[in-house]
Amino acid sequence: PETIHIAPSGTSHATPVRDATFVIVDLETTGTQATHDRIIEIGAVKVRSGEVVETMETLVDPQCTISRHITRITGITNADVFDQPQIEEVLPHFLDFLGNAVFVAHYCQFDSSFIDAELQRTGLPPLNNPKLCTLRLARRLLQGLPSKGLSSLITFFDLDPGQRHRALSDAIATQQVLTRLLFRLEEQFEITEVDTLLAFQHSRYEGLHRNQGRQAQIRKKILRELPHGPGVYRMIAPGDKLLYIGKARVLSDRVRSYFAGVEGHPPHIRKMMQKVQDIQWTETATELEALLLESRLIKEHAPRFNRASRTYRRRPFLRLGAIAGSDWITVIEHVRADGALHYGPLANRREAELLAEALVMLYGASPSSFKNPERVGVGLGSARIGGPLTEEGFVQAKAFLQGENSEALNILERRIQHAAKTQAYERAARIRNWLVAMQTIYSRPHFTRVALLERSGAVLYRNEDKIEVHFVVHGCPTVHRVWPCADDVFREALVVFQDQMFQPPDRLKMQQVDAVRLLSAWMFKNRDHIHVLYWTAEKSPSTFECELRSLLEEMHTK
Repeated sequence: PETIHIAPSGTSHATPVRDATFVIVDLETTGTQATHDRIIEIGAVKVRSGEVVETMETLVDPQCTISRHITRITGITNADVFDQPQIEEVLPHFLDFLGNAVFVAHYCQFDSSFIDAELQRTGLPPLNNPKLCTLRLARRLLQGLPSKGLSSLITFFDLDPGQRHRALSDAIATQQVLTRLLFRLEEQFEITEVDTLLAFQHSRYEGLHRNQGRQAQIRKKILRELPHGPGVYRMIAPGDKLLYIGKARVLSDRVRSYFAGVEGHPPHIRKMMQKVQDIQWTETATELEALLLESRLIKEHAPRFNRASRTYRRRPFLRLGAIAGSDWITVIEHVRADGALHYGPLANRREAELLAEALVMLYGASPSSFKNPERVGVGLGSARIGGPLTEEGFVQAKAFLQGENSEALNILERRIQHAAKTQAYERAARIRNWLVAMQTIYSRPHFTRVALLERSGAVLYRNEDKIEVHFVVHGCPTVHRVWPCADDVFREALVVFQDQMFQPPDRLKMQQVDAVRLLSAWMFKNRDHIHVLYWTAEKSPSTFECELRSLLEEMHTK
């Protein structure tokens, strides 16, 4: 966070903010001039160590007439204050309530001037308490808000203080505003002591946002240069320090959003924007390329303000293949070209184990055969759990995983009903967990359900008048083109794709698995707008190219 250095305001008050006592005050008066107008209501909230400990509310007889205008604003009539205590009786109670606390108000000068004027009339000295103005704080912390009045702040912070323009309800609203402003002060400026807090309200605006001039230059020049297309952007701090990496479908729109309504952004984004000195970007032809590039760069550089996707995670897969002469389904973390079928990546290990267990229960050699392969004398690298399948079960499990057999879902639903009828509720709950996991994988686009190393071809996505062509080899996106394009450019992509097709990986790296995951997520998001042309062993390169060009022409003319 940015640390500010401000000269003390004269009041030495080194108490931590979290331990301090604040009394938040709001007055209703007969007018706006403390010299001749009078107080008609006092509301106050005492906060100690961050908790409301006491409130005070009293009407005051002003010994003068309340105008209709004031009555319309406050709802307080002359009848309301008739027989109420006069200010001489109220002030001792108020001063006792205030004690040595910090006097807080929204536009503090107004409220404190009325209190001081009433004290002077009764022959008492003016207030000597430290004073804090939430209006001053808001002007320095929320410069993007067009209005910093109490009503605007109530709306901005989404507060519900109750009836407005009565002293106690407005004091409560001011207390709620103060709580949120104190949080921002600690987050953005590391203000944790009362003396620094009191000084902050008198600080110069230009001293608070040292980067404001540079951000004005960014708005004036850089934002105008941003392209209207997909890509990856980088937020840069002084010294070329990388703060954040993000992707965008439309770079100009996404980056501009950071500079609009800054006060409405989450705290960590506001903190980041205080440090931004420059913005750099890399254009990509498609959003999918931006997704892949963003993920790789975040993991390479781990920028401070990127909270997610900072490291590669091991993703589980289901392996359907032989172990020691039997057909097994197992949960694995490393995909190898070992002749087996691999499905995934799955969201997490629990989902993978639920799927494997459900398929063993449905198609296994016996209901109790779900186990660790090594416990029965067979090993398979990273496989930790699974079970043997019958010969027919292997066929059925493969059909389900590839989206060609929904009967498994119907069987589980019937078993849930049977378990519930027989009051076997724990078993019903367990079967339901299996069913949810199986429904999740069954709902995915067909291409992502094909065995991973057989998942090769072209994924076509219509984007307005263009068609994105994403070539996929063994589940991994490899090369991308936007069609129509120059024939030599398209041919170059086809050559790269075909070369990689005949070089299957011995083992997928974590970066490749991450790319498979991102492709699957992107395809699910756009599942209603994509077409897939598979490459199979029976197709020659020329046949695949001919089919692809034909499909592109067909999509383009529609």
